[in-house]
Amino acid sequence: DLHPRVRRQRQMCIRDSEYGMIKKDDCITAALSGGADSVCLLIILKELSDKYSFTLDALHINHCIRGKESDRDEEFCRNLCKKYDIPLTVIRTDVPAAAAESKKSLEETARDIRYKAFEKHAGDKGKIATAHTVSDNAETVILNMARGTGLKGLCGIPPVRDNIIRPLIDVTRQQIEDYLKSMNQGFAVSYTHLRAHETG
Repeated sequence: DLHPRVRRQRQMCIRDSEYGMIKKDDCITAALSGGADSVCLLIILKELSDKYSFTLDALHINHCIRGKESDRDEEFCRNLCKKYDIPLTVIRTDVPAAAAESKKSLEETARDIRYKAFEKHAGDKGKIATAHTVSDNAETVILNMARGTGLKGLCGIPPVRDNIIRPLIDVTRQQIEDYLKSMNQGFAVSYTHLRAHETG
């Protein structure tokens, strides 16, 4: 059942128990793509911030990969954060040009740019919350097995790594979409799922 699971996830996020993700007076930045996962993450963190006294803002990175669609995703994120009164920082970066220059794939280049932006935005004291789910974790483990990465690869995506936290890591993508539907909350359906196979 979705709602009890989401409630348990909220409790897990704030309790500083199993993963120790969020503590009182933290400064949390939600990585916001506009997709269902990140929209759900932002809404849950907003509810938690009001109740548990931590600071919340959002960061959207426009990768400039899909032209007008990328711009629509950016506009969606701006409107969403305005709706929930959440400060938003938008970074526009030409990932295709950067990928061509570095001779790396679009996915790898976007990931590198994204995490550098996270690090710069969070500074020494902030935390970045990304919207990875149990579905992403399963995909990562399978991909790592195919790559032959050994036992370390079987661990998948860690719930906490340095100042990166993943509050939805025990929730499925379907549960998230059902949750948003129950709230009549839309999301950007066509966004590029560049983090699907992230191992970080």
